[in-house]
Amino acid sequence: MRIEKVRVEGFRLLQDVEILLESTSTVIVGRNNSGKTSLTEIFDRFTGENGPRFRLEDFSASARGKFFDAKALRLKEASSEAVLAALPKIALTLTFAYDAAAPNLGPLAPFVIDLDVSSTKAIVRVEYAPTLATLHTLLDVQPPPKDADPSAHFLRSLRETLPKAYAVHVCAIDPTDDTNRRDFDGTAALTALIQCNFVRAQRTLDHAKHGDTDVIGKLLSTLFKTATAPTAAAADQELASKLKASVEGIERSVQGDFDVMLKKLLPAMEVMGFPSLNDTELRPETALNVEALLSDHTRIVYTGSDGVHLPEGYNGLGTRNLIYMLLQLESYHKAYRAKVTRPVTHLIFIEEPEAHLHPQMQEVFINQLNAAIGKLSASYPDEPAWKVQFVITTHSPHVANAASFEAVRYFLHESPNKTGNRQTKVKDFKKGMTSISSDDQYFLHQYMTLTKCDLYFADKAIMVEGTTERLLMPRLCEIADKSLDEKNKLARQYVTCVEVGGAHAHIFYPLLDFLELKTLIITDLDSTKAVERKNKKGTMVKKWEKCPVAEGERISNAAIKEWFRPHDKKDKDSWQITPSELASKNTKEKLRGCRRIAYQIPENADSDVCARSYEDALVLANPDRFDWSKELDEATEAWEIAQGLDKADTALRFAIREKDWTVPRYIREGLVWLSEPFSAPTAEHSVETPKEASTGEEMA
Repeated sequence: MRIEKVRVEGFRLLQDVEILLESTSTVIVGRNNSGKTSLTEIFDRFTGENGPRFRLEDFSASARGKFFDAKALRLKEASSEAVLAALPKIALTLTFAYDAAAPNLGPLAPFVIDLDVSSTKAIVRVEYAPTLATLHTLLDVQPPPKDADPSAHFLRSLRETLPKAYAVHVCAIDPTDDTNRRDFDGTAALTALIQCNFVRAQRTLDHAKHGDTDVIGKLLSTLFKTATAPTAAAADQELASKLKASVEGIERSVQGDFDVMLKKLLPAMEVMGFPSLNDTELRPETALNVEALLSDHTRIVYTGSDGVHLPEGYNGLGTRNLIYMLLQLESYHKAYRAKVTRPVTHLIFIEEPEAHLHPQMQEVFINQLNAAIGKLSASYPDEPAWKVQFVITTHSPHVANAASFEAVRYFLHESPNKTGNRQTKVKDFKKGMTSISSDDQYFLHQYMTLTKCDLYFADKAIMVEGTTERLLMPRLCEIADKSLDEKNKLARQYVTCVEVGGAHAHIFYPLLDFLELKTLIITDLDSTKAVERKNKKGTMVKKWEKCPVAEGERISNAAIKEWFRPHDKKDKDSWQITPSELASKNTKEKLRGCRRIAYQIPENADSDVCARSYEDALVLANPDRFDWSKELDEATEAWEIAQGLDKADTALRFAIREKDWTVPRYIREGLVWLSEPFSAPTAEHSVETPKEASTGEEMA
């Protein structure tokens, strides 16, 4: 049994989203402020030990207007039921998958209310909502003071009355009929159903002024408390009992002489006439509390070679962070095992595991986490395996790319809608990548892992063909920024540059569309012409060789060919496009949804002199920086000069030594487009993709 799907409604940026959870680890990625932490928070709010702690600000921006709608209905004396229905709710819906043949469903059994014997789903809904009895508390507000804003006055009142008027409601929903529901009193059924724990991003492991450098040592007291529970595993109880007996032995040995010496510290008592004949004599007694000893007086140290052991705080943050996370997992695991009735599933959220870990350790984290499940379960060979599901939120390309595509959930922070509100769209790679062949998926995953590609976290992206463009791109953006408005400058945006080559860029197209990531693809025309050559047998054969654009009959660039290939032309190899046809393409034709392609065009709009590659485009844009023989036409001359250029040297020359040079026109126009705010693709420019049926999730 496990949680198969999570739906969140009305909570912060998560206005209405669905997330499928993997049976082991699910990785949540996305840009900053895209709602990743909100997913963790809503579970903490509903399942935390302190009960629900929602505030007015926790309601989605678009949902907060419903408070005013409900207030207006109450002023119009609408029915209480209508007013109640108009108020916003924060809801968490969990879909559990179970084995219908299982002899015992445990805490899940009360939530299975359908009559379909073939059904293997159970739906649990948790709401933070008002009741009929509390409507007056929420909406009957005193008139605002004179000259006060009525809306602000009402919102201020809501902040105070929400905790009094709202409460948590738990119900089961029939998966075959959502009108069939069963309500539960309180949250006891939910608490028995699921155990949630959190490894927070703020782990207080550094030497900050108010930090605690012995947090790892303090975890020992938690482990001891769990081990002493009556329901803990027999082996854990035995260890705890031995530890307690050891401390009691120390108490007895200390009690004698130590207490006598403590009594001598109280001479003033006798001077003042205490104790008298009717008073009981004071006797100091020393008691050692095991839990307090472990919490306040036990430290983790690292063994030194010369007998001098290093305190916990003397080790690197990366090592301490890893040890801390592992000990927390161990304490959560023991708490799960110690429960009288174990939950159906154990959900653990790990925020930013990459904190202080070096890249190689980040890459293996996911795999090692899954291995840790097996090792911890092996400690209890006579019991069922640990039913744990991890949800990992990360900003690290190393962590994200190491996970399989199927385990990745991408949180996209959408631009403001017509009402000015932002919200999060969750995109499931398991669904979204089905249109990509398995070979292309393998290529993308391997490429992103090897290159540490950070497409998941960037605001915008630039894909380039070769090393020259990649090395020069920061300088190209810097020069382009000089002509841009301050708010649109690329230096103020998180733009990632990915070197993919002309032969592979098109494989990224579906991924870019899925991510809805505004991307500029910079590539070369790569014009070719047919020539007759002798093969090894001496037979004349036609071969396609590179040539200046003016002589070109077709192009060899796969990225451009795939961009313009009509959908009805299924044979990619046989379909061709000529350089002259490409020269006639307008800006609109170079756009596909969130993508724009940029290839060489004439530097002057009224000229037909066009470069074939970046190097000769650079020559044509900066003729004063190169030696011209003036023996050939301009395009051919630039072509010849480019053939003699060393790519790396040229890149470093223009990136570092050359000042105030000109960016080739095709790149300049592309960067200007990239700098502008991204707007959702219109139907005219959108890419044809399958439709998604699940709420809050779309294909791009």
